[in-house]
Order: sequence, then C-alpha cells, then structure tokens
Amino acid sequence: MYGLTTDIFESYKTLIIFLHILSASILIGSMFALIFIVRPVAKKLEGVEFRCGNCLKILKRFNVFLILIMLIILSASFFMNIGMGFEYGNPTVFIMIHIKEALWIFLSFNFLYMYKKYLNAKKAYKQKDFLVAQENIILIVKYLIPLNLIVSLIAVYFGIIIKDM
Repeated sequence: MYGLTTDIFESYKTLIIFLHILSASILIGSMFALIFIVRPVAKKLEGVEFRCGNCLKILKRFNVFLILIMLIILSASFFMNIGMGFEYGNPTVFIMIHIKEALWIFLSFNFLYMYKKYLNAKKAYKQKDFLVAQENIILIVKYLIPLNLIVSLIAVYFGIIIKDM
C-alpha cells in the first residue's frame, strides 16, 4: 500500500497538490460567501417560513458541496503525507502535520454536527415548527460556519508553515 501511494503521488504530484490547495481555497471561499454574502441577504427575506425554506435549500446544496470538497482535501492530504515522506523528516514538521490533521478532524466533526442540525431544521420545517427550524439554522450560519472558517484558516496557515520547513 505504501509503495503504491508513493508511486501515485510521484506520478501525479503537481495535480494532487493543486487539488488540495484548490479544494481548501474553494471551501474557505464558500464559507466566506455564506457568512458575508448569503447571510445578510437571507436576513432581509420576508416571512419566517419563506426565509427558513430558502436557507434550508442553501444549506442542502452546501452540504452536498461540502462532502465532495472534504473528500478531495482528505484524499489529497493522504497522498501528500505519505508521498512527501513527512513521517521520516523533521520531527517539528511531523508534529505540525499531526496538529493540522487534528484541526481537520475537528472540522469534519463540526461539519457532521452542522449536518445533524440541518436535518433537525429540515424536520422542524416540515412539521411547521419554524422557531426550532430557525434556531438550528441560526446556530449553523451564525456560529458553526464562522468557527469552521477560523479553524480552516488556521489549518491553511499550518500548511504554509509546513511547506516552508
């Protein structure tokens, strides 16, 4: 398995690194867009039912998009970690990679929690319990997405530090 992974990485090194950086950029950009473009517009929509319905549609598309992006990031990270031989290199780099992995694990669990809250909001919306739906949507948009954005930016910063070591 190790040899195959290093062979694949050596053959497609530029593409794998490009996909990793592109996916991280798209993920961070999408969270910025939700926070600074979509959220202010959604706040101004008239009627709780209409606002909740539209927010749920946006979050559904974001969740599908998120799964694809996270799979690309995690796959590229796997190939980069083994292909670049980080486990045999500088111990500081090795520790920083583990910190970055811990950040991504936290992000993954937080995205799963966001999805659970999305499902709760969707269920409440179908039952016409707009207060519960709105509370779940607010938690996602006002707190969980900004938290993920901050953690993602920290992970990117660690990636830059690792690249320079």
